[in-house]
Amino acid sequence: MGIVTSHCYTKCHETCKELKAKIQILEEEMKEMKRAREQEARVYEQRVAVFARKEDEWKRERRKHKEEAAKLRKRLKEEEDRMRSLEEEVAASRSDKEWHRVGTDYVVEHMKEEQARREEAVEKWKQLYLAIKTELDDLIQRTRQGERFCWGVEEGMIEGLHRELKTKEETLQTLRSRVAAMEKEGIKRDREIDILRQSLRILSNTKKNRIRKNQPRSFPLRSGKEMQTET
Repeated sequence: MGIVTSHCYTKCHETCKELKAKIQILEEEMKEMKRAREQEARVYEQRVAVFARKEDEWKRERRKHKEEAAKLRKRLKEEEDRMRSLEEEVAASRSDKEWHRVGTDYVVEHMKEEQARREEAVEKWKQLYLAIKTELDDLIQRTRQGERFCWGVEEGMIEGLHRELKTKEETLQTLRSRVAAMEKEGIKRDREIDILRQSLRILSNTKKNRIRKNQPRSFPLRSGKEMQTET
């Protein structure tokens, strides 16, 4: 009976040891998953920071282009005011024919030059505006697509890690419960083994006492001299 109890106790102890080893492996896997999730979170934060810096650069560049466009518009207005002033001067001096002819030729030539410069400046401003607008639209679209893609991939990975972590936590909790139950059962078995050992000792002592009581008493042998003396 003691051998069977000892065998059960050894088997229970080995099972508890195996479950504890599994729990340790699961805990290491959970730590690794948490480290991976923290790494993914850091990478995502870095990407967000990079995107924020790029967005600030785009805003500064856009402000710069707006300032250049404002300068071009101001210059165009100044040139228009200058041309208007020249036209007024020409109109005021029409009484002088020579001046009128020279002034008219000069004004016409100057107007042509100013018109060409204005058209060139306007065309340059238009091209610059279109280039900036196209670049910004393309960057915004690519950024949004990349952000949606990255967020979708990272969100899927994070959800998968959460699910796997939850499953491992549930498995770990189940194993811990089993280990606790088996340890409790082991304590109970230890108590039963102690009781059995005590019972066996009591039975053994009782049996020895009975054997001693049932043994016949031995009388000492007397010599012939002692017998003659008694007579």
